[in-house]
Amino acid sequence: MKKGFTLVEILVAVMVITLLVAMAVPMYEKTVEKSRMAEVRALLKQIMESKMRVLDAMDRDTYSSGLFGFEALDISIPCINQSSGALLSRCEGDTIYTKDFKYSLAPTGTSSNAVCAERRKGDNAGVQFLYLGEEATGVQEKFFCNDGSSGGSCELYGLESSGSAWCS
Repeated sequence: MKKGFTLVEILVAVMVITLLVAMAVPMYEKTVEKSRMAEVRALLKQIMESKMRVLDAMDRDTYSSGLFGFEALDISIPCINQSSGALLSRCEGDTIYTKDFKYSLAPTGTSSNAVCAERRKGDNAGVQFLYLGEEATGVQEKFFCNDGSSGGSCELYGLESSGSAWCS
């Protein structure tokens, strides 16, 4: 009696493995994107809290004239040069770039009490997230999504698409 596997058995095993991988990859991508969303929410909240501390220390109307940017905040953000992708030692200006997102301190069409993030890469490039801080009760956060022309991307993050472009 010969030992070993037949060609049919090997093909069936390869087919089963291929099917399992084909089902696992989309779930993995979804999980990675959701973790990026959690990272954005946390960072937007930190940026907003830091921005509000700076605004409390100065006249809130002064901010609208663009007198300070990310360099005035008391948090550290790993920002990069937009064109080269090199890590910067200091983030400056009203808009900075990280590996996956663009962050804005002064989103268009909003009050000075907002911060914005825009997805830079991948299938969800262009999806924008707006954080308006906490409501007066301190319980519910105002966090919005705009998927622009891509459509349906906000649902991936558990948010409805609302508003227009903020991070422009």
